[in-house]
Amino acid sequence: MKRYLFLLLALVLLLPGCGKRQDETTIQPCEVITRVMWSCTTECWEDDRLFCWYLYDGMKQQGFGEEDEYYSDEEMNALLSDFYGLEDLGWFDAAIVRMEGVRAFELAVLSVPREKQDTVVKAWQEYLLDRQGDFTGYEPEQAALVENGTILTRGQEVALLICENVDDAQSAFARCYGDGVFAQGVPDFLRPEPERRPDGRYVYTDPKSDDMTLFDNSAILAAWESGDNSGLSKQDKAVLDAASAVFDQCVIPGMTDYDKEYALYAWLTGNVSYDKSHYEKKGAPRTSYEPYGPLVQGKGVCLGYATAFQLLMDMADIECITVTGAAFMNRGNHAWNMVRLNGEWYCVDPTWDLNPGIVTRDGETFVQYEFFNVTSDWLAMTDHQWDYDNTPEATAEDYGRG
Repeated sequence: MKRYLFLLLALVLLLPGCGKRQDETTIQPCEVITRVMWSCTTECWEDDRLFCWYLYDGMKQQGFGEEDEYYSDEEMNALLSDFYGLEDLGWFDAAIVRMEGVRAFELAVLSVPREKQDTVVKAWQEYLLDRQGDFTGYEPEQAALVENGTILTRGQEVALLICENVDDAQSAFARCYGDGVFAQGVPDFLRPEPERRPDGRYVYTDPKSDDMTLFDNSAILAAWESGDNSGLSKQDKAVLDAASAVFDQCVIPGMTDYDKEYALYAWLTGNVSYDKSHYEKKGAPRTSYEPYGPLVQGKGVCLGYATAFQLLMDMADIECITVTGAAFMNRGNHAWNMVRLNGEWYCVDPTWDLNPGIVTRDGETFVQYEFFNVTSDWLAMTDHQWDYDNTPEATAEDYGRG
């Protein structure tokens, strides 16, 4: 019922001559403008429960939301600071709707003094870059959605649009004012371009977006080798039990090191989900950064995948290291692995291979990994950055894939 009310409201506002005011003013509260845009998106037809609304309660009498969707001045200030790093705006009105987890969808409208609009635009330009970095490599479709994000300014309002059909939402925004609208996303001159090394790679700087402290698996590995797990903590015992089950499932006598590596990589990328709470304000629990998350709970973030793969390689007696670095031009931390086969180093990134390609050849279907046993140059070309001088260089290509 709520959705139909909003769609009817949008239809009335978007009729020629309805809801239109002077080019630079509107009497519509931010909530109404946001709902009008929302009603024009593809996403609005999805389950209402997927959307989180944050509305200023000072305009509650003119709104259509539920009681728990309205926030006081103090609460809205905290939200604007937490979400976008915006403080001391002296704003008049605000409305935000977003989808949590692995969805990038977000619409926001702020009514602020004219002299503060540039501050909001710049903060949202940074926000778009950060959000794109959040999804790059993990969810390419969502990253593309953010890359197409738009920032609109009109009258006292600034609007942020991240949705599938931005043009329709932009037109809806414009109709709340009159003809025409000034729009911008992230201008090219503001896009990050870190310093490059002579070899063309980006100079690495630690973004410090996550705690990338490596998990120490020595106790678990010792228990695996000795068969005695009595000295392990309850959590480490669970990791050992899960890792042993995976190992027994994937590794059979007579396998080469490459066969073992491929089988364990395929299991990890095919049976573990990315922890979507990493995209939320609360962030992912520490277990998702360690082998416990992927191996016991079935979910993790990049460091969890890398440390789980490290443990499995150690159990297989294959030389392996975990590399902590960055992605999206040093805007976010990332982790992956390197393995050594027949004296040659190879790079693997299980997290970015969670959505491998599928190819058909000679009537047979194969999984095609993009980041399995690749070179360091390939990682550098695909937006990975790391401490190049203190990390082995992988130069051999496609070992074992014919």
